[in-house]
Amino acid sequence: MNTSTTNKPRQESDRQGEKKWYSALTSRPEIGPFGVMVLLFCMLGYFSIPEGEFSLNPFSGEGFNALGIRNNFRVIAQLGIVALAAGMLIIAGEFDLSVGSMIGFAGGCMAMILKWGFAIVIPYISFEGGFHFEGLKLFEMTNVSPLSAILITLCFTLSFGWFQGWLIVKSGIASFIVTLGGLFFLRGITEVSYRAFNRAPDQTAGSTTVTDLPDIKNIINVPGHGEIERSAAKSLPNDQLLEILSNVPASTVAKLTERLTYVNEKVATFKTAINSKKMTETLEKSLAGAKKSGNDSMVEILTKKIEAGVNVPEVAAKAVTDIDIAKAYIDTIVTARPVANFFGGDIMEPVFNWLYFTADWNVNNYGNIFAKGMYSALMIWILIALICYFVLSKTQAGNWIYSTGGNLSAAKANGVPTNKVKISLFVNTAFCATMFAACQVFEVNTADTAKGNLKELEAIAAAVIGGVVLTGGFGTIGGIILGTIIFGIAKEAFFYIPGIDGSFYRVFLGAVLVAAALTNENIRKRIMGNI
Repeated sequence: MNTSTTNKPRQESDRQGEKKWYSALTSRPEIGPFGVMVLLFCMLGYFSIPEGEFSLNPFSGEGFNALGIRNNFRVIAQLGIVALAAGMLIIAGEFDLSVGSMIGFAGGCMAMILKWGFAIVIPYISFEGGFHFEGLKLFEMTNVSPLSAILITLCFTLSFGWFQGWLIVKSGIASFIVTLGGLFFLRGITEVSYRAFNRAPDQTAGSTTVTDLPDIKNIINVPGHGEIERSAAKSLPNDQLLEILSNVPASTVAKLTERLTYVNEKVATFKTAINSKKMTETLEKSLAGAKKSGNDSMVEILTKKIEAGVNVPEVAAKAVTDIDIAKAYIDTIVTARPVANFFGGDIMEPVFNWLYFTADWNVNNYGNIFAKGMYSALMIWILIALICYFVLSKTQAGNWIYSTGGNLSAAKANGVPTNKVKISLFVNTAFCATMFAACQVFEVNTADTAKGNLKELEAIAAAVIGGVVLTGGFGTIGGIILGTIIFGIAKEAFFYIPGIDGSFYRVFLGAVLVAAALTNENIRKRIMGNI
């Protein structure tokens, strides 16, 4: 037998050394969703180019203008918050179908607490005047702050998340069944609570929405008027607005005047262009009518007018008044409710102002600023994503999550606290659902039971598209982020494709979801050495 060194057993180091860079790249779980994301961006960029125009810059289209980007990332960020939690739970080998109902429940709790306050009541049976229930009020809060409303809501949602996790690990019942029950329970109790608090004395049932909340994120402290909503402050009588302006530094007044002048001039320029376009379109319609009627002389006259160009009077720029400056100053006053603004306000406003005043890009068809900034949900999504990435990739807890989902028996044998891991992830899912709800409540100042409908399925789909394997033990935070972006962009991209129903995106996502599941499993087997 030949015993030369050429026939010695191959070592693992040899196999790794021979692995090519492209093989390593194609083995990454994020490679598939990254390719789909690039495809969607190309689709959205191409089909959003205005009709009759061609540009090598895809950002010239409606899908990539400032408002489009703002709205797209709102959808992406809000879904991304719960997709991160759902993805980590799937990596650990579990599911949570109650996420959507948890969003509606948490939003309802916050909205009702902000509107009616909070009380701890012990119910008891009373026979005075007939059999009925009464309540003994132990504690009561009125005029609850946004932070207190969020913390109280978290007490409810985190407790419910802990209970679901505890029930699953202690009973051995599949998480699908337990959380499905949680879905129905939370949705039912949310609707009952909404109707009970909204019911008027002459009604048999109330609404399943909570409205008439103040614009909390825009409550400001105006000198001489105290705390007041920003819109109400701008509606004050002119003499009071001028009084507010009298205390503003001259440098601030000069800067505001310069900006308002710029805006008024731009609006005037755009109005002039609009009038010119309307006149040209009128002449072109007349020309078409003249050609159709065979009026050659009129055709000649109209053709010459169109070729010479339409001259319309320039629209004069509106003069900047002290009242305008006072209202602009009120817009600059920092909110007195930073917590509400953190969840429901805007970020990156200086960037979007630069895009308008300097880059001349963030402009709508009438010359005004298109988008004031990005929704705060984007910042919250990024913060949660960074924390999840650190936990999953840089800590012992991350190894526990992967091992729990990869091989539960082996993980237990190696001392991994699998029960604590699963319960913690269910609590994390409840936390993320509450953050999602907080963004919605403080953004639109309302709550609705339908706010979280189907979000549990969308979150799972985004995670799977991003490379998470449903059997557990495989997936990355980066992949979940890519899957979320794909889901959000697909919702918008198909609306810009001519001749295709916008709902076709569901067909596309369904196909991508199945393909992603097959690809993810293939990559997992390749990495684990099963094929």
